[in-house]
Amino acid sequence: MKRTFVAAAVFFFAASCANIVHHDLTLTFDDQGERVTVASVTSIPTTKDSRDKTRDEHLREDILAGRDEWSLRFANASPEADRVTFERARGELIRAEHVARIDVADLQKIFFDVAVSAVVTRGDGWAELAIYPGTSTRATRQQRDDSEKKLRAYSRRAVRYFEAVRAMYDYMNDNPPRAREIFGALFREEDDPRPPLIDDKEHDLVDGVRRAIDGLTKDEDTDALEAEADMVFNPLPARIVVRVPSEPLLFEGFTRSKEGELIAEPLSLLEAIASLEGRWVTPDPLAFSIRPGGGGDPEKEAALIAAMPRQTSPVIGEIEVADALVAKMRPAARYRVRWITKARTD
Repeated sequence: MKRTFVAAAVFFFAASCANIVHHDLTLTFDDQGERVTVASVTSIPTTKDSRDKTRDEHLREDILAGRDEWSLRFANASPEADRVTFERARGELIRAEHVARIDVADLQKIFFDVAVSAVVTRGDGWAELAIYPGTSTRATRQQRDDSEKKLRAYSRRAVRYFEAVRAMYDYMNDNPPRAREIFGALFREEDDPRPPLIDDKEHDLVDGVRRAIDGLTKDEDTDALEAEADMVFNPLPARIVVRVPSEPLLFEGFTRSKEGELIAEPLSLLEAIASLEGRWVTPDPLAFSIRPGGGGDPEKEAALIAAMPRQTSPVIGEIEVADALVAKMRPAARYRVRWITKARTD
C-alpha cells in the first residue's frame, strides 16, 4: 500500500535526515544504582548519501584514529575497560559504537566538553539521575549566523503552510458538510484509483496544503538546517536514552517509549511545527497525522479530524514563527528520573 499524503511528507523528511551524522547515547544503570553502562553510537551516511562528504570523511578518519569526540569523552571517564566496534558498508565506515561500564560518580566526565551537567544521587533504596542542559556551545559563530538565516527562510515556508490550512478551514467552516471529503482528499493514498469527490476550488485548497507541506520537507536545505539548528540550540551531544532497572518512581523532561526507555531529545523541525498546534491552527493536519496512533486508514482519519471544531488565527510573520520554533527545539530545562534500587547480596 502506498503512503498517505502526510505520512509521505514525514517519510521524505526522515529520509533527508539520513543524509546527516547522528549520535545516540544510551545509559543503562545497574540494580544498585552504582554503575552505569555507557554506549555511544555514531551513524555516518555513506559517501553516496552524504550532504557534506569532506566533513564526514574527516569524521571517519578521527574515529579510526581514536580522536573523535566520543573517544575523547570515554578516555576522560577512565573506564577500567571499554569496547569499540565498527560497521562498514563496501569498506566504508558507517557506524561506530563505543561501550564502557563506569561508576555513576564518573558520569559527568562523559559530558566534560559540553554544557551539560549529569548528576546521580543515591538515597535509601533509590537512585536519581538529573541532567541539566546549559547553553549550547557546539556551534561556531558562522554556523549560528547561517542557521539564523536558514531558519528565517524555513519559517516563511511554515507561514505558507499555516496560511494554506487557514484558507482550507475558512472554506470548510462556510461549508461544513464538505469537510470530510476535503480531508479525505488530503489524506488519500497515492495509488487510490478512486477520484477524490471534490470540486475545482476544493482541489486547489487541498493542493495548496500539499505543496506547503512539501515545502517543509523536500527542500534541499532542510536537512542542513536540521543539523545546524541542533548544534545551535541543543547542548546535548546526542540523543540520550536512559534505561533503569525498575519502574521509575517519577520522571520529568524525558519522553517514554513503548519499550519503557526514557528519551531526552529536542524536537525536530517538523515536530516543532506540529507542536505549535493550537497557536494558529486547530486541529493541525500535520500534527494529527504524526500523533501516536495516527497515520492509519485514510477514510477513518478523515472522519475523525472532520468532526473536530476548526479554529485558525492569522500568523503575524516569519519572525513570530521562528521564535516559536526556537523555543520548541530547545531541550527541557531538566531531565530527571528516580527509581528503586536493590541492596547488594554479596
